[in-house]
Amino acid sequence: MVKSILDSKWLRPLAVFVLYTAAYELLRPYSNGIWSLTCGLRLSCLLLLPYRYWPVLVGAEIMPLIDGNYPYRNSFGPTWTLLNSIPSILYVMPVVWWCRERLSLVPSKRRVNVNILLLCAALASAVWALTTFAVMATNAAAALPSAQIGGLEIVQIFLGRYAGILTILPLALTIKLQRPMPLSAHLAQWARSRLTLELVVLLLPALAVLAWLNHRASPDAQQVIRMATFLPAAWLTMKHGWRAAAFGIAAAMVCNFLSLESHPGALDVAGAQAFIAFSSTCLFVLGAHISTQNAVEEQERLDAKAAMKLAQQGLYLCEMRMRQTAQSLEHLSGTMQLTQTRLLNRFKHILPLAEGQSYYRQTATTQHQMYRLAESMHPTAWRERGLPAALRETIARPLDEAGIVYRFALKGRGLSQLSPGVHATIYRLACEAVVYASEQRHWSSITATLRGGFAGNQRWAVLRIEGIAEGDVAEELPIPKHENVSLAAKLGTTGLGIAAMRDLARLYDGELHVKRSADALQITALIHNSTREVRESQNASPALELYLS
Repeated sequence: MVKSILDSKWLRPLAVFVLYTAAYELLRPYSNGIWSLTCGLRLSCLLLLPYRYWPVLVGAEIMPLIDGNYPYRNSFGPTWTLLNSIPSILYVMPVVWWCRERLSLVPSKRRVNVNILLLCAALASAVWALTTFAVMATNAAAALPSAQIGGLEIVQIFLGRYAGILTILPLALTIKLQRPMPLSAHLAQWARSRLTLELVVLLLPALAVLAWLNHRASPDAQQVIRMATFLPAAWLTMKHGWRAAAFGIAAAMVCNFLSLESHPGALDVAGAQAFIAFSSTCLFVLGAHISTQNAVEEQERLDAKAAMKLAQQGLYLCEMRMRQTAQSLEHLSGTMQLTQTRLLNRFKHILPLAEGQSYYRQTATTQHQMYRLAESMHPTAWRERGLPAALRETIARPLDEAGIVYRFALKGRGLSQLSPGVHATIYRLACEAVVYASEQRHWSSITATLRGGFAGNQRWAVLRIEGIAEGDVAEELPIPKHENVSLAAKLGTTGLGIAAMRDLARLYDGELHVKRSADALQITALIHNSTREVRESQNASPALELYLS
């Protein structure tokens, strides 16, 4: 039903009329000269609703004003009754239009200029204060002559309108700037929000205690308590930004103004109004500044996450190209072997025996070199039997040729559910770590351990390469340089150091640690599974946001 009302262009103005009238009648009994909540409702609707609804707002105010002012026509005079029945929302429409259109109050769909917003609130309060003074000057009652209306009363009227705006407008912005989603989703989000919990557990009980103390305190102590009401709101603002400031300001104003009596011309009341208005303004600006900083940090984090994802994708695409190249080399190797064999068989009766055998040996050497090149780029065991087979067989072969005992252990579960990019990173890290360890000294054995697990709704893998020197091999002598170059070529490594391997692990939100001892070297890498999608950065922001110009 609510959706059908929102979709109908005829029912939407009627819904706005009914809702505005209901809200106006609800706030009107609590509005007075020092705290005008209806002014906050008027300005919030003018700022947040399209222009086509402005006539509806004017029409919604006419009947309540006439109904409230008509009984006093004999006491205050017909002029006062007529002027006071003009909807006050008409007076500030030019101000709001000027701020929206000329001063770029809402420069884009995602931002609201806080400085222009506060300027608009101050100008609207000034306009309402002047029009109220003008209407009061026409009062025909002898008990309230216009001569008694001084500058302090005008200041009180201005502060009352401004305080009412700061009570309602930030709350209206928190509703307006929510992401579009069903009402049930909004309620569930608010129920799970940390801000909601702290509002209920911290802010409201603290203000209730302060309100009780203010009711029983002396006038001098009430000023201190009035200041203390903004401390919980300030603490929440420092943590959560302008949305916490909106709720904190509204709660603090309710706590203060319900206990503050309206006395026109009273200096202490005007001072309390000024302090509340100033504190609320500073708190709202502070909240907007903190939210801007948090948004910048969140955007930087999302940009870094997107860059990491792009780097992961680029690394995986390079791995796929190497796999395709390795398969092409194997296919080309078979074709060359068949072609060369046919040629040698055709000319074997012409060539001398020694020369023919030399050609056969060169052919076999070429085939072996192409096979080694294809294996170094992307092992056959990896393509056919998966990552554990590559770690077990492909690395073992060159180490065995170098006289190093190699062992591989597979532990944990869920390794097969890791993304292909993580598999590629694990294999390349294992090869680079083995070559790096071999450059340090000659080990009697090298052990590779791969463990998988699941924690925090994310899969992870831990790779450990451990070199152990025993007996006569305990001397710190590295593998001869030519053997180490051969090992690096056979494993297809690029000679990454510890810093580069650590950067490769961090590409998947991981970390790499190195532990050295007299006769052992241990390289441990933790890698998390890559996410399938990059988190939304710019588009993930709310529809509108506050910012400081």
